[in-house]
Parts: sequence; structure tokens; C-alpha cells
Amino acid sequence: MRPAARLLSGAGLAAALLLPTAVTAHPAPRPGPPVADGTKGQELPAMPSALDADAACTAPSRERARKQDWSRQRLDLDRTHGHGIGAGVTVALIDTGVAPDADGLDGRVTAEGAAAEDCVGHGTFLAGLIAGRDARLTGVAPGARILALRGTDTRGRADAALVAAAVRAATEAGADVIAVTVALPRRDKDLS
Repeated sequence: MRPAARLLSGAGLAAALLLPTAVTAHPAPRPGPPVADGTKGQELPAMPSALDADAACTAPSRERARKQDWSRQRLDLDRTHGHGIGAGVTVALIDTGVAPDADGLDGRVTAEGAAAEDCVGHGTFLAGLIAGRDARLTGVAPGARILALRGTDTRGRADAALVAAAVRAATEAGADVIAVTVALPRRDKDLS
């Protein structure tokens, strides 16, 4: 296994530690978890995983991270990045789509058709966690490229047929890692 691939194998752990709980559109913000220095974490807007039919698209947050939260400190990304940053690795992200021009993704997103639109914002958020590059906070694999594929409708409702088609497309594209980050309500024979 290449060193970069080993680094990205920890992406599942990172996603589990960094993802907020799935919420409906427009919930009240909750306080963040404590950070390693014992102070309260940043309070950022809640991130929906799906939108109600009448909800407006999620706008990009104007809030900027001021420091690493406890989960990123626990992953020790600064030290981990010394072993590899995912350079040369393509991560297929099957979610709500990814906005290719999002801050920190620096033209490293390939998204065609519906996958290039992200009304919910969830896929774009995850792309930043995986491969974002920022002066203060970086993703788990800031050298990786993202292949955005849609596994939901435009409102973020997961669809087994879309997920199955996206997995096939990721495989055909030769993605090194396939991250399926949508939850399906029941088993699907075709997807299995």
C-alpha cells in the first residue's frame, strides 16, 4: 500500500470524529465540544445532511475557524502530514455534490453535472475535511484530489440507485479511495 493510501485509510476515523450529527435544516446552534486546552470549542453553524422541501439552499458560512478543535488535535494532523498528505491520490466522495470553487479546495475537485452543485453544503463540507488547504486548518489529506459524485437528490435525500451508480463511476475512474458518506434507510440488493 502506498504511504498516501495509508494516510487516507484514516479518513473514515477522521470523518467519524469530525462530522457533526445529522440535523434537519435550520436547527438552533449547539455549543461545540471542549478543545484540548480545556476551553470551549468554536460555535459554528449547524450543518444539515438534508434540507426540507421549502428550505433555502445552505449558504457558505462566513465564520472562519480560529484554531483546531479537539478532534483535529487528537488526530495530530501536523505530525500525520509529515508522513504524507495524499499527493497523487483521488478520493471519490459520494454525497450531496461538491462546489468546485469552494475555499480551500484550490481547483482540486472534479465534478460534472449535478455533482458540481451542492445545495445542501454537506458534500462540500466533507471535501474540505478530506482535502481542504487553509492557512490555519487543513484536511486529513490536503494533497488529494476530490472526484465528486452525487448519491442524493438535490435536497440531500439519499438514493440507493444514485449511490450504486456513483460507486460504479468511481471504480471506473480509478479512484484510490471511495467515501460513501450518505446513509440509506434500508438495504439495497443492487448496492450490496
